[in-house]
Amino acid sequence: MPTSRRAFLERFLKGAGCFAVAASLPGTTTGAPASPAPGRSGVTYQFPQGLASGDPLPTSVMLWTRATRESPPEKSPPERSSAEAGGKGKQGSSIPLALHVSRDEDFSTVVAERQISAPAESDHTARVLVEDLQPGTTYYYRFEAPDGSRPAHVGRTKTAPAPDEDTSVRFAFASCQAYEAGHFGAYRWLLEEDASASPEKKIDFVLHLGDFIYEGLGYGEARTMPDFPDGGQHGPDGTERHARTLADYRHLYKRYLSDPDLQEARARFPFVNIWDDHEFSNDAWQSAATYESGRDPAQQRKVAANRAWFEFIPAVLSDHPGTSDQPSHAKDFTEAAVENTPLEADRGTEVHSDENNQAAVDTLTIYRSFRWGRHLELVLTDTRSYRSAHPIPPEINRRIGGTDRYLAPLRAVEAFDAGKTYNDGNPPDSIMIGDTEISNVRRDQPPGTMLGPRQKRWWKDVMRSSEATWKVWGHSVPTLPMRLDLDSVDPEGETVVFTTDTWDGYLREREELMRFLETQEITNFVSLSGDNHNTFAGAVSPTYEHSGPEAAAEPTLGAEFSICGISSPSVFQALLQAIGPDSALRPLVTGDGRIQGDQEVSLNMTFLHGAKASVTAAKTGSARQGLQAANPAHNSHLRYVDSSAQGIGVVTVTEDNVETEMVTIPSPVETPRAADPTPLRTARFRLAARNGGAPVDLRGPEISGQPPFPLSAAQG
Repeated sequence: MPTSRRAFLERFLKGAGCFAVAASLPGTTTGAPASPAPGRSGVTYQFPQGLASGDPLPTSVMLWTRATRESPPEKSPPERSSAEAGGKGKQGSSIPLALHVSRDEDFSTVVAERQISAPAESDHTARVLVEDLQPGTTYYYRFEAPDGSRPAHVGRTKTAPAPDEDTSVRFAFASCQAYEAGHFGAYRWLLEEDASASPEKKIDFVLHLGDFIYEGLGYGEARTMPDFPDGGQHGPDGTERHARTLADYRHLYKRYLSDPDLQEARARFPFVNIWDDHEFSNDAWQSAATYESGRDPAQQRKVAANRAWFEFIPAVLSDHPGTSDQPSHAKDFTEAAVENTPLEADRGTEVHSDENNQAAVDTLTIYRSFRWGRHLELVLTDTRSYRSAHPIPPEINRRIGGTDRYLAPLRAVEAFDAGKTYNDGNPPDSIMIGDTEISNVRRDQPPGTMLGPRQKRWWKDVMRSSEATWKVWGHSVPTLPMRLDLDSVDPEGETVVFTTDTWDGYLREREELMRFLETQEITNFVSLSGDNHNTFAGAVSPTYEHSGPEAAAEPTLGAEFSICGISSPSVFQALLQAIGPDSALRPLVTGDGRIQGDQEVSLNMTFLHGAKASVTAAKTGSARQGLQAANPAHNSHLRYVDSSAQGIGVVTVTEDNVETEMVTIPSPVETPRAADPTPLRTARFRLAARNGGAPVDLRGPEISGQPPFPLSAAQG
């Protein structure tokens, strides 16, 4: 028994380990399933959030469920306990459950069984690490309450193949599912595709890249989110509210997991999860929220958010064995008493020197890696907990025409991110942006970091030591730049970074990581990301400084595929609402029907071909004339953009190729079960494996269905 597991079980037996039962199940058993403990007369049990599995390893997998108990009112009137209110104290007693694991869906051959407990202190969630399983094998599982009730679905999971097995791997990747914005119809499409797929086309697991929940209310109007049990916390304008306590965060997970398609997907496929910002706070860094100052102290919220994630997301953390001979740093949740104390927005540290902030961040560590057979090393990072503050303070970016983190001048981002290393160690005291002089407040600070030193060293060690054919990096925010060349349509304009919340706000560290891949001759690299609410793909390079005719001077290291949201409003929809019809920026977003007779998604053209192309298309009413005005040096790394999309991605990894399908579904605002799940479009890419100095061979997109604008105009 690993030391970490032994220590955990000892804590549990002493009454402190209230979050999981790490059960080592026997490989085979015989006889009838274990009988559940009898319930009291009149007591009924339910599993309102279903069941799930996560983090499949070759011989183990984490299983999960949540149970509830209802007693007759005259015998046990419902009370709201201190555990529900703030996560402290007890809520009734633990709920005894029986777990059965089988090789057969009808449970005719039970290979493992265990009596477990869903503790009150963890909101009656139960996490069970099932061990001694066979690699690359499908298992079925179920939980049973004392009255014989079970979740609506039988759970199905699949262990990872052995590291030396020559096998293909097929998995989905997803991001950004705002409950209020729409239904989770992308999962319905995935479920139906998998049900009719041949054995080699079935999904092995789902990689969720973050924003599993949204911490606030008001992210859409398609569905209603009940009010927070503790009232939430008001934003600066007094209207927006976000989760404040453990009960508030638990409330969100319980509501999200009531969605029938998400619940069925978690029953059908093992999930591998990381988080982004909304599991805690929008555009967060470390334990800082960014609603007002960009560094709002939120250490208590960070602890509550970490605990709720740990309770509702099945993940192997303290028991993770590591891969490629590199030890894992992942760690189960541990409680910490913290205060909401001010944070300084300094940069370049792993975690701010404030011990209170570090205690909040250290309550949970989720970065980890997985090996699926000979061909896939999946390296997952946390791009929130250890990052430094955004490069340009929000009050400065607003002064020079942007918003808190959007539309930041590239020149300012480069200088502020590099800090004291800029210009060979001679950073300027100020920078002129148009006719505005801004003080270089980062000139005495080290360069920014997204991963933090410890996680970055681990990432490099895993990448360097992996013997898998493909090294796939799963992380929440894109590496590929999405920039706007406003200077092409305005002599006083600047090339701007669309958002500094992605890797385009952390330029030096991105280059450091990519140069590491280059110098270490690490080939067959793929990046998978989300967060940006649009679908795009392109070639990965160290700096993206050279474009157009000079692009050959910049080495291509691999490819990135960034997926849109499951239901969150697309970036096109968001900008369409934010930019009025008379705004000079309007043609960069839409032609308002002047080009194709409908609301063209000109934002795709702007990202792919430059602002002048979109402005020209809007003025002339011709997409072809717009393309003739394209800027060949603009975002030349991009191969495809679909900025008005909700959907999901599917990746197939073989020895020779990585094939990626990026699926756009119809609007998920309507109830998905009443809608046709046929995708609007699917863009397919193929990245060929390479050896030595062979160039990167990225092919696509091949599009089935209706192509996005401007491809639709070009083919029309």
